[in-house]
Amino acid sequence: MRTLKAYLESARALNRNAHLFLEHTIFFGLSLALMALLFNLYIMSLGFKQDMIGLMSLAACIVGVVAALPAGYALTRLGYKRTLLAGVFLTGFSMLLPLLFPVRAALLGCELFWGAGFTLLVVAGAPFMTENSSEAQRAQLFSMQFVLTMLTAFIGCLIGGELPRWFAEWFGVGAESAQAYQGALYVSAALMFLSALPFFFIRQHRLDKHAHPVRPRLRLEHPRAAAKLMTPHILGAVGAGMFVPFANILWKTTQNVSDATIGSIFALSALLMVGGGVFVPMLTRRLGQVRVMVIFQSAAVVGLLAFGASPFLGMALVGYLTRDVLLNLVRPIWGQFMMDQSAPVERAAVSALATMGFNFAWGVSSWISGVWQSDNQLLWVYAASGGFSVLAILALQYFFGKAATRPATQVDSANPVNTIRAAKSNQ
Repeated sequence: MRTLKAYLESARALNRNAHLFLEHTIFFGLSLALMALLFNLYIMSLGFKQDMIGLMSLAACIVGVVAALPAGYALTRLGYKRTLLAGVFLTGFSMLLPLLFPVRAALLGCELFWGAGFTLLVVAGAPFMTENSSEAQRAQLFSMQFVLTMLTAFIGCLIGGELPRWFAEWFGVGAESAQAYQGALYVSAALMFLSALPFFFIRQHRLDKHAHPVRPRLRLEHPRAAAKLMTPHILGAVGAGMFVPFANILWKTTQNVSDATIGSIFALSALLMVGGGVFVPMLTRRLGQVRVMVIFQSAAVVGLLAFGASPFLGMALVGYLTRDVLLNLVRPIWGQFMMDQSAPVERAAVSALATMGFNFAWGVSSWISGVWQSDNQLLWVYAASGGFSVLAILALQYFFGKAATRPATQVDSANPVNTIRAAKSNQ
């Protein structure tokens, strides 16, 4: 109870811009939950196979790679408010396009807008939260944004599992028909557009009049340190891209469960993340960011392999939840770690480069995974996903293992020389 009270007090202490970003997160999280649950199933209901889903993911990620540096420049020129608004509107339009025109060309075309819009949101999001929080508040803000995302995902997945059935009854069609999925996905698109409303009220200001500029510069003064940050991030993206875009489809093909059951599983995963997310900042203060990330990711690999190998629903559920919950709990830690290990003037560049590398790795691996799944080569999917995840863990420990010996609050967020020294000490 005391921990929860302190958590809520920390939320109230955040500034106006941070609160607005968290309000955006509510609508954004609901929208993404519906998309993650239903969009691939909609594509399959149109008669396409997993290789099409992989190709769409690759198209979006290639756009993300190409758009990441321009997004960094846009952030520099436009500032956070206009960049975030542009990201939401492009993403929302990308969600409408395949519903209005359910043909191959439109399905691939929508990924161009999704890649551009989502890249703007990713490139601007972490630096915006960093700019609008003090060093003492930063871990809490990143954690709160994650917890809100997971809480809305819990609600969205519970509702999303039932939405196709509701629209099916309304339209007089099958619960797994394209029309039923379309109705549910229109709700998702509407929520995405609603998530733009808080951004209209953002005020540009400095946290401290002597602090770094409100508009970041796209500069990279310590490329070796940045490269070491990118390596585990990109390796992890390869492993995740093999599995995450197809999680709902893999549940259907391996366990033959209904949409409502998948929605309940996704909701349960999100609920566990909410509980875990509240305690993650405390855990990182006690053990250090790197140590927590290594432990969580190692256990997640075991969960992935258990899900892939188990013929039983119960064991598959435990394996999936272990993998999904722990790897998602790592996300806010890693986001804060990258920002803390980057000088203020470099944060936009680091965020842009991390987004580029992640998108490229995710896109290529999801395309390969889609081809393998279309050929019923599921063993390769799980082996590759687990293997690259292990490489990511080893790279994280090798480059930043020294950081595991001190708590996160001792990391100098403005001095990337710490990163260089830690990396050199492991060579």
